Amino acid sequence: MAIIKEKETKMKKLLVLTDFTANASHAAASARQLCTKMNTDLLLYHSVQYVPIVPEFTNGGMVAETNESLFKDSGLQLEQVAGSLQTLALPGEGYRPQIICENGEGSLAANIKELTARQDIRLVIMGGRSGGALDHLLSGSETSAVINASRKPVLIIPASADISVLKKVVFATDFQAADLVALNFLTDLGQSLDVQVEVVHVTKPESVITNIEPEILFRKQLNQLDAKAVSYKQVMGDDIGSLLQQQCQENGPALLAMTHQRHGMLSQLFGHSESKKMLKKGDVAVLIFPPDLDLL
Repeated sequence: MAIIKEKETKMKKLLVLTDFTANASHAAASARQLCTKMNTDLLLYHSVQYVPIVPEFTNGGMVAETNESLFKDSGLQLEQVAGSLQTLALPGEGYRPQIICENGEGSLAANIKELTARQDIRLVIMGGRSGGALDHLLSGSETSAVINASRKPVLIIPASADISVLKKVVFATDFQAADLVALNFLTDLGQSLDVQVEVVHVTKPESVITNIEPEILFRKQLNQLDAKAVSYKQVMGDDIGSLLQQQCQENGPALLAMTHQRHGMLSQLFGHSESKKMLKKGDVAVLIFPPDLDLL
């Protein structure tokens, strides 16, 4: 498995964000496993924090030298992480991904927007702090910034999640148009990972549906897919977050997927107090389809 620095190849890649913490290392190791199953390479990326110029305390090139030092340290740490990922290669495994190391200066959101505009990037992967990926998603400003800037799906892997033995992908839908695009991506992902895609529509008992056209369009597309690879169920209850967590815990480890609209649907879905308790204990990785999704 080759390690390539600051070089773009034409092979599809998983973009793995790292800040060199233990959580990020766990996510990178998980991404390495996914690359083998998906026949993709791994782009390991670190965003170097910008050092602003303070004229009264600088004299000439001090800031430039500081930034140069930060980039050098970042590059060395990226090589160390890439070297550790090399050791994860197993004898007789299938595709052995190349590891490309890159770093960039400026805000992470701006860098993510540029990186995910590239056609070779298929997925963004980042670690989640302890407490569960959904809890991190709702309260982590950096995570929100990445999702809002990304043009590709974002996979958040908490330190307690083991995605090496996935049994299914649970896709939460409310029949939005964006869900149709996400469903196609998940179908391909399910085939690559050899897992079942379980589409789940969770409704509250008091919900009143006045427009059934979105559901009709969604179900029409769903019926065209392989029934053995994609299943569908409806679940009713007040605490949507807890219900989805339960779906993910049935029949082995699962990945929870959903679209993320700008009006804050996630907070509406998971604002219930019982949901928050479960999220703090959760070990489910979460795949989010961002508002400006572009899968071309």
